[in-house]
Amino acid sequence: MTYLGFAVFQGSWVGGVSGLLGALVLLLVRPPWRRWLFGALALAEITLWLTVGLPYRPSVNAAGWMLIVFGNVSLGVFGLTRLLELVERLESTQDALADAAVAAQRLAAATDVRRAIVYHLNEVRAQVRHALDGRSDATRTALRRAADAARTASASARRIVIDLPASPALASIDRIERVTPALARRVVTAVVLLFAGQYLLNLVFPAEGGATARPATTVLAVSVAAVMVALQLRHSRFRPDDERPAGWPWTLGVQAVLCFVAYPIFGVVSIVFVAYLSGSILLLIERPIRWVLFGLVAICIPILTAVGPSDLVGLPLQIRWSCYAVTTLAAGGLLVYGLSRFHRTAAELDLARRELAEAAVTQERLRIAQDAHDTLGLGLSTIALKSDLAHTLLDRDEGRARREIVHMLHVARTVSSDASALVDGTLNLALDEELATAEDVLTTADVVTTIVRADLSAEAAVESEIASILREAVTNVLRHSTARECRIELACRDGQLSLLVANDGAARGGEVTQGRGLANIAARAARLGGSVRTRLEGGRFEVAASVPAGKGERA
Repeated sequence: MTYLGFAVFQGSWVGGVSGLLGALVLLLVRPPWRRWLFGALALAEITLWLTVGLPYRPSVNAAGWMLIVFGNVSLGVFGLTRLLELVERLESTQDALADAAVAAQRLAAATDVRRAIVYHLNEVRAQVRHALDGRSDATRTALRRAADAARTASASARRIVIDLPASPALASIDRIERVTPALARRVVTAVVLLFAGQYLLNLVFPAEGGATARPATTVLAVSVAAVMVALQLRHSRFRPDDERPAGWPWTLGVQAVLCFVAYPIFGVVSIVFVAYLSGSILLLIERPIRWVLFGLVAICIPILTAVGPSDLVGLPLQIRWSCYAVTTLAAGGLLVYGLSRFHRTAAELDLARRELAEAAVTQERLRIAQDAHDTLGLGLSTIALKSDLAHTLLDRDEGRARREIVHMLHVARTVSSDASALVDGTLNLALDEELATAEDVLTTADVVTTIVRADLSAEAAVESEIASILREAVTNVLRHSTARECRIELACRDGQLSLLVANDGAARGGEVTQGRGLANIAARAARLGGSVRTRLEGGRFEVAASVPAGKGERA
């Protein structure tokens, strides 16, 4: 279809149509073959025009114009299509990048959790087995070492938000095949330079009937072209947040002045600068006024032609030239704008998806740290308490001491399993089990425990979060109080699931300080759309959490 036009219309065929085929080659043929094939198409283009006859003279000007319009159409369609594809791919992969970044963070955290916590848990389990198999002295030593390992792991769990390794750089996990900003810049630069090349070609080798410029005029014209190209590239360059270049009203004004002052001096050859000016207006001026200004610039072309220099003689020629110039240069301005706008959009979208991925990584780091602090803390504290208790019971009740040691082994296995699920993001706590564990560990610590629980109906995810809040609240009772009594109440009223944990071991006259544990409790409740309140009165401390129950199975 491309070359049929040459056979049918000969020298009257439309210049630049072959650029559509050139664009397809750039889009569809793999490198390095596409460069060679594109070069062959450019050679075929000029050969065919020389064969069927160039549309005007001199031949140098006409041949140069045919190659330039071929290049502009090819690069324009190629650049716009590739950038549009990039925008679509960036939009469709932003969630995938966030998921990949989270997975990479989990993988990086897994090693650290194993080193900081699981390693010590394995030591706890080994020492507990020694305690079960050994004699009295060996059992005492093993229990002491198990307690030390549990407390070390507990400290590591509290510090994990600081110690977590950074996730791999996003560039190493972003698998999208993107048009790089460098390629987009090259396409924009090439289109701008091709317009400038046509201007210089018309100046040095004027079309038939045009006057040859004097050397001084040529030097001035080249200088003006250099300034216009530099200003256009400055206006087209990408900046984050769609920020316009500093002093843009002045640089746009300089571009407008040079555009309209050059016409009376250099003639119709300088009309190509209108494409730069119209493209810059669309890039820099806020909508909708920019389209009004774009139209005014287009209207200026026939006005300049009517009052312009003598190289367009006669009304028919002026009308024909004006129509040609308006359509061609308006298309040129839209092309410069479109390439620059798509480049900016792609870069902005790429920044946004990376920020989304980084935010997801930050949220994942906080989740891991929060779960490590809240979920593992109670289990590790339980191991340490039971170790101390078993050590004390060895001389008084060997049977009970052995039961406590066996329970330590069970708790260590549970905590180890929780640590693995924590990193994978699959940790779900059962509320019934947490209530039983809370009662057991508080009783082990000689805290009289009362649990009041109504029938509950809540979503599994809500119960898991409430179980995590309960675990952290009980850990705080063990770690930060001298409680002798603790009361735990669970209720579900008016669609709200509430948990109250109260103890009598707070320091009298003290203040409630927002430590990591209470901050985590508040964050978990807020994540479900709930709230947390604390109260300290006469040595009695209460923490109460209330969250929407949602729809769920009866507990």
